[in-house]
Amino acid sequence: MNELSETRTGNINIEPMELENRIGYHFNDKALLEAAITTSSYSKEHPGSANYQRLELLGDRVISLILTENLMAEESLDEGKMTFLKSELENNQRLAEYGEKIGLRDYIRASEERDNISSKVIADVFEAICGAIYWDSERLQGMKEVEKFLQKFLIFEQLKEKMSAVEDFLPIRNRFENKFRGKNRCNPEIKFTYESQGAAHQKQWRIKACTIKDTQTGECVELQGVRSERWFGSKKDAETDAIEQAYHYMEERGWEFKNFFAPQKPLLKTGI
Repeated sequence: MNELSETRTGNINIEPMELENRIGYHFNDKALLEAAITTSSYSKEHPGSANYQRLELLGDRVISLILTENLMAEESLDEGKMTFLKSELENNQRLAEYGEKIGLRDYIRASEERDNISSKVIADVFEAICGAIYWDSERLQGMKEVEKFLQKFLIFEQLKEKMSAVEDFLPIRNRFENKFRGKNRCNPEIKFTYESQGAAHQKQWRIKACTIKDTQTGECVELQGVRSERWFGSKKDAETDAIEQAYHYMEERGWEFKNFFAPQKPLLKTGI
């Protein structure tokens, strides 16, 4: 049986073609695909197994170049807006979501059980697959094949949608700070209480509670209901999710601390 068929998926054996069908690309060199779905921890336990680290680095650069080329086509965007839009579409959280859409978790060769594989690892494997596609093809053709793969996730449609929303060119943390300063004439002082789980090499984070300093009393007030509903691959991603919730929390209360204790409608958690 091909080694790729021994991917950790409980008692199910996965044939290489099944994964290739999900990706939408068939490899000339199957070893590249095998390396792309193999974590470093697994390769240490199985000497001779290549892991995804080198392909991940390549894939990261290829994705970045493809997104930058698409952004360059829009002449109205300055360097700052281009940087923000690119980072919005290639951050670990978003790449992990792309990976989950094709069931990538089921194919990853890892030392831990399938359900314990972190979103960071899924994002890394997604990038590695892009690198493997590029390396397996002729270089110019490889760019086209990776772009074709990315189109499966409507990434370019998302890009156009975000370009049409001027406000979205500012990260949520900056929008929060700007709104707070406009109301209180000072920067917000926000503190997070964190929870973590997992091994050091793939630790996951979530926000247990979020507080903000009342500009009038100097006391720290908890933003009730602002907390993570899932685990994130980094503290930064968990904080970004909490800041977005905090923005809605403050917006519904007119950015007035006195309204924190008045009855409010349920906290909305839709995107800004």
